[in-house]
Amino acid sequence: MPTLAVTGAQGKTGQAVIRACGQTWNIRALARNKEQAQRLEILGCDVVVGDMTENSTLRELFEGAHSAYHICPNFHEGEVEIGAAVASQARELDHLVYHSVLHPQTQKMPHHWRKLLVEEILLEAKPLDVTFVRSAPYVQNLKPYIESALGNGQLVLPYSVHARTAMVDLVDVGRAAAVLLGGELEAGSGWDLCGVGSISHQEIADLLTLLTGNVITALERPAPADTPNEIQMMFDYMDQYGLQGSTAQLRALVGELTSIETTVQRLIHEIKGSES
Repeated sequence: MPTLAVTGAQGKTGQAVIRACGQTWNIRALARNKEQAQRLEILGCDVVVGDMTENSTLRELFEGAHSAYHICPNFHEGEVEIGAAVASQARELDHLVYHSVLHPQTQKMPHHWRKLLVEEILLEAKPLDVTFVRSAPYVQNLKPYIESALGNGQLVLPYSVHARTAMVDLVDVGRAAAVLLGGELEAGSGWDLCGVGSISHQEIADLLTLLTGNVITALERPAPADTPNEIQMMFDYMDQYGLQGSTAQLRALVGELTSIETTVQRLIHEIKGSES
């Protein structure tokens, strides 16, 4: 099997990509330390231990690989520099998929804007063929909020309960990655991954009420005073503008999408299972 190199492999995005691609690719995953390496080896990955900010680490990761899926942690202040390093070391690959974000042109959220700058760097890294995955926020990100809501009947988030955002199930992100890496589509394009184009936290609270039979109330509560500045900027942006998208491109890639009802029900089962 050809080799797929994966940066950020230890995170939930990397795990979704590995699970979706592991049957058709030999996965070579980047881990920061031996503990992460052991977890990735359990998933059947070959592992390179190192730092994605180091050219030597990236060179080892990409050597002999056919393709790569590059994931940089959200809010990483060095993402642009890391992107430049990836561009310099990935030129021998047949294909690089960069995990960006829905609406990276949003300058009021610096972690989005940095991803747009990385897209530009990679687009200019000729002769590298690159594809951009622009993912909506994950439904799985709601898990700690849902867990609290199941306990106290309140879905509490730090911006308006009526703000509307796109969301996506990580399973569908992995499915899309497998298609984009499959070689049947031309590289050079960007794909918005939205499983639901527009939903509010009020609607999610209503869904929790329906699924559990208990009344769940959506509430807005300011983030703690020590919340990092860029995260607070994101909350402020979401409060004012939301982050809506379209399901059309993800549907074109994978067909039937995982409904938010299905994902939320799965999260409820996971939470209740961990409590038993």
